[in-house]
Amino acid sequence: MKTLHDPVDDLAAALAGTNAPVEREQAFLKYAEGFGVNRFAYLTISQPVSPWYFETNYPREWVQHYLAQGYAAVDVVPLESRRSALPFHWRTALSRPEYGNKAKQVFDESAAFGIHDGYSVPIHSAHGLALMSMAVDDPALFTPSARKQLYALQLMALHFHMSCERSLTEAPAPPVHLTAREREVLTWAAQGKTGWEIGQILHLAERTVTYHVENAKVKLGATSRGHAIVKAITLGLIAP
Repeated sequence: MKTLHDPVDDLAAALAGTNAPVEREQAFLKYAEGFGVNRFAYLTISQPVSPWYFETNYPREWVQHYLAQGYAAVDVVPLESRRSALPFHWRTALSRPEYGNKAKQVFDESAAFGIHDGYSVPIHSAHGLALMSMAVDDPALFTPSARKQLYALQLMALHFHMSCERSLTEAPAPPVHLTAREREVLTWAAQGKTGWEIGQILHLAERTVTYHVENAKVKLGATSRGHAIVKAITLGLIAP
């Protein structure tokens, strides 16, 4: 007889075997994509290691724009998460009168980056607020008949959260220190400059620019140049 697999249980088993953010992301998307989730953003507002922590596969350009514009102060997703412990559909929350035109502007702009609608799971714990947001393309997920799928996503978000908390608690990250040159190179990279262009601006060889970027990636625990830029911005090491 064919064995039936529960994606929630399968994800829990996969996450139990890793503390690596890249492997955690791959595991989550492997099972969440079956529910139409293609993008996610996990964020803790407060936890033992640092003021906040995040893991996401949102487009780098959108994350940079969001941070630079200070959208966290007007975006319905973090605002609704602070006022409610219940998971919510973004568009449903956005329809409430207390969220005005600024909140709608955030959604209109995010659509240009392929993020149209989604589902968020606030997680209120002793360490503060954590939030898992999942971008969803198919509106059918938010019909009454899809209640079981939404509940499964809620459980998957909780497993992801527990994996993050476990890894952060077991391996506290030391403060990140970037050299002045590493910060300078990442600042120009955040403005969309290529390695060659940064070299021309700073009078460095392109391979030297690459060397500083790679060093910064290692220090930040980043998997790509874009990831390093976002982490440096969120840690206050460079300005957006």
